[in-house]
Amino acid sequence: MKKVYLLALSILLLCSCGGNRYDFVDVAASQMAVEALAEGFREVPDSFPGGRSAWLLSQGVQVADVLLYAGGIPEEEAVLPEVPYGYDAAFISEEELLEGLDARGTRLYTRSGKNARVLMLLDERMSLEVLNKIAALADSGAIIGGVKPKYCIEKEDSLVFRRTVERVWTAGNVMSGKTLKSLLKAADVLKDEKTRTDRLVFSHRHLPDADIYMVSNPTDRSERIRVKFRVCGRQPMLWNPDTGVISPVSYNIRKKGTRVRFQIVPQDEVFVVFGPYADHKKMKIKKK
Repeated sequence: MKKVYLLALSILLLCSCGGNRYDFVDVAASQMAVEALAEGFREVPDSFPGGRSAWLLSQGVQVADVLLYAGGIPEEEAVLPEVPYGYDAAFISEEELLEGLDARGTRLYTRSGKNARVLMLLDERMSLEVLNKIAALADSGAIIGGVKPKYCIEKEDSLVFRRTVERVWTAGNVMSGKTLKSLLKAADVLKDEKTRTDRLVFSHRHLPDADIYMVSNPTDRSERIRVKFRVCGRQPMLWNPDTGVISPVSYNIRKKGTRVRFQIVPQDEVFVVFGPYADHKKMKIKKK
């Protein structure tokens, strides 16, 4: 019976996180990939402080709902939008924008594997080439916010530049003067992590067969928390970077995510890693 179940899952895995969809996966291969990840995690030497955390945070690609394009403004000098708690943002360079960014409906994809929902412009000055790329993204349905371009780097292209700006900024999916919170709402983006507290710090990495969340507690309070992660259909496990121990955790897979309960001590961090699939929709681990 177990073999039949695994075979069925390897052919078709139903996941309804943020809408019903069918993912075709090879469960056996996914299990092997996660086991290899766990082996690499355990093998990081204890003599290297923070080594396991650094190793996990080097895996896969960062998950960011918002891409920030600063143009000619140094990242450290850019005026950043307020990112609502539960979401993350990442900078994108001009090279990545021009050569590696693609829009499929309202979703943005980079060549490195990032998947975002909103592009925020931070610089009013740009080249006509960059503006034309933004126009193409907008025409494909991408949600674009931030500043409205005013200055063309090439003065000889200023007239074409202004006409392109006026055309693009009349589209309903291109909005200046809007908060990032309202743009994420317009894009119908669920929070990647949802808790009753805003004291914790999160970081999310994605691999083809796993999702890695770092949860950090910078406070002096011990927290018994419940977090809803924007992942479903996969079983979470707690990975302790100090000891290398991987242990089960209480969870409940819901329609649009997975609720996970665990304890985190002051000034510490823990990793919640979602594997390839879950045998059960919920699990409760008794407190010790």
